[in-house]
Amino acid sequence: MRNGVAIAVLAMVMLGVGACRDVSVDEQDMTGQALCFADYQACIDPIFNGHISGVSCSTSSCHDQGAGSGGGFKIFPNLSAGDPEMLANYFAARSFANLNDPDQSKLLLEPLQGSFGITGSHGGGNIFPDRNDLCYVAIRDWISHRVDDSNSESCGVCTPVDVSLCGY
Repeated sequence: MRNGVAIAVLAMVMLGVGACRDVSVDEQDMTGQALCFADYQACIDPIFNGHISGVSCSTSSCHDQGAGSGGGFKIFPNLSAGDPEMLANYFAARSFANLNDPDQSKLLLEPLQGSFGITGSHGGGNIFPDRNDLCYVAIRDWISHRVDDSNSESCGVCTPVDVSLCGY
């Protein structure tokens, strides 16, 4: 069942992206428009599943794909690298990343102390006390390093964060 959901999410994302793009896109415009999936698996998904200040983003009362109530950001909890649903988690996180201005990414602003998103403050409370929080920095670095074929050597090189050192 979970494989079917991941495939459906991927298909919707791909169809949505294809429908919104102008077919006459210059090849140069496509450069650096992706985020590293390998780094997401190794360094970012573990943040969402770790316990920051006693709270995990992927719990059923927060952003769990199956039962979460935490807005539009939904992920499958406790995945291992290579799980088919990991791609769905990557696309969910990617959809809340602002590639043009990483600091304005909803993925970072919603849980940041003192920030207010479009819908107000983060329902799960303030997770990141400031922009120097290790988990905030790891997510921001991931969003900031766009990849394509010409710089793929910069992909898969993140250093996992000790999530217990994040948050309050």
